[in-house]
Amino acid sequence: MIITDITKIGDPQILLFEDKYYCYATSHSEGFLVWESDDLVNWSEPTMCFHAIESWGRSHFWAPEVVYHKGKFVMHYTAMSRELNSLRLGVAVADSPKGPFKDVHDRPLFDLGYATIDGSVLVCEEGNFLYYSRDCSENYVNGIKTSQTWCMRLNDDLTEVIGEPMLMTTPTEPYELKSMAMEHPHLWNEGPCVIRRNGKYLMNYSANCYATNDYAICLAVADSPLGPWVKSASNPVLCCREGLTGAGHNAFFVGKDGELYTSFHIQTNPEKPGGNRRTVIGRVTFSEKNGEILQEID
Repeated sequence: MIITDITKIGDPQILLFEDKYYCYATSHSEGFLVWESDDLVNWSEPTMCFHAIESWGRSHFWAPEVVYHKGKFVMHYTAMSRELNSLRLGVAVADSPKGPFKDVHDRPLFDLGYATIDGSVLVCEEGNFLYYSRDCSENYVNGIKTSQTWCMRLNDDLTEVIGEPMLMTTPTEPYELKSMAMEHPHLWNEGPCVIRRNGKYLMNYSANCYATNDYAICLAVADSPLGPWVKSASNPVLCCREGLTGAGHNAFFVGKDGELYTSFHIQTNPEKPGGNRRTVIGRVTFSEKNGEILQEID
């Protein structure tokens, strides 16, 4: 496990390109910063890769994720719409992993009439998919503000959505209900990321409130990129391990050694959990026991 010096961030994602690692995260009030590394341990000072001075978004620049696709670096991100005063997803492109990223549209990627956040892309044999969260700020389920994971298909260059949204997961299990004890009860399934391994689709998502030590990484498994998803009986995958409190909002990546890793954030100060979080990197392994897929992050 690598506990980095990248703090005052959230929602980190790492991209490997031409023998360099690039870390993107919720990090700046007017856009996004990027850090660079050769070894995942030593990171450069951050530089601005997306400045949203002319963006459709005015604030709340969250959860950037970048993929290299068809010769372009494509970033999906969250922002507060100037026009709608509501959270939406956007898409920007660049010719370099360090930017500058420029919005593809002068509007959000799509507008379903409610808040959406945490976009994450899967490109696989069955097509291109955008997983995201329907945010609890504007989503009530049984009278409770609830975040759920959803999915839409993407076009060939990942800049337009296709078809209708489909529900992936919603909070249902005891380990996902800890935020019901808060002064203002909410429920969360958010920060989805999906990979395909050995014919199965494996989704990590986060449960509980990001600003608490109960934030946790969970696993769900499906035979199709659109589900149905079965949550692991061993959930949460990572929660409140010593020195790793508030672990959540992770993103998979493959390292220089060909191994699978994930980046995620933890609380920088567990005594005062909140928005100040730290990037951590762990190796991911999957195993099978009694017909169930298990996940380890070490």
